[in-house]
Amino acid sequence: MKQAIKRRLKQGLIVLVVLAGLYLSRSWTLPCFARFLDVSEPPQRASAVMILGGGTDVRPFIAAALVKAKLADKVLVGQIKLSPEGEDGLVEPEHEIIVKVLLARGVSREDIILLPGTVASTLDEAQALADYLDQHPDDSVSVVTTSWHTRRARWIFERTLEGRSSQVHFVAAPTERFDENNWWTTEEGIFVVDEYIKLGYYCLKH
Repeated sequence: MKQAIKRRLKQGLIVLVVLAGLYLSRSWTLPCFARFLDVSEPPQRASAVMILGGGTDVRPFIAAALVKAKLADKVLVGQIKLSPEGEDGLVEPEHEIIVKVLLARGVSREDIILLPGTVASTLDEAQALADYLDQHPDDSVSVVTTSWHTRRARWIFERTLEGRSSQVHFVAAPTERFDENNWWTTEEGIFVVDEYIKLGYYCLKH
C-alpha cells in the first residue's frame, strides 16, 4: 500500500513538474503548438480560390484580394448547411454573407460559383471540390482558411482528392483576435486546442 502511494505521489510530482515547465517556458513553447498547425503557403497563381466555411469576417476578404491581384479568376463557395437559427430565418445563410462580401469587394457575380449541394464539415468541402475538379480537371485551386486549420484541412483534402491534391494549395487567413504568439491568453485561442482534438479524431478515424 505504501509503495503504491509513493508511486502515485511520484507520478503526480512528475506531472506538476512538467506542467510547471510548460508554464514557465510558455512564451517560446506554446507558439510552436500554433505554428505546427499552420502548413499554409504564400499566395500563388491559381484558376480559382475556394473559401472554407467558418470565417466570414476574414476569409472572403482574402479571396477577393487574390482575385483583385489576378492570382485567381473565380471564387468557389460551398453552400453551408443552415443552422437552426438559419432554418428559422433568424440569421442569414453563411454562403450568402460570403457572396455579399465578395461583391462588395469588387468580385463580379459571374466569377462567383456556388458549389452544388450543402456542406457541413471540412470533409464535405473536400468532396465538393473533388466533384468540381471532376468537371474542371485542369483547374488549380487556392483554398483559403484560418492558419490553424490548414494542417487538418490539407490532410483531409489530400485523402479526398488523392492524385489531384497537387492541384490545391492552402492560403492562411489571419485571425484578428489572437495569433501564434498570444493564443493561450485569449478566450478565442481555445480554437487552437480544439483543432488538436479534431486533428487527433480524424487521424484515429481515418
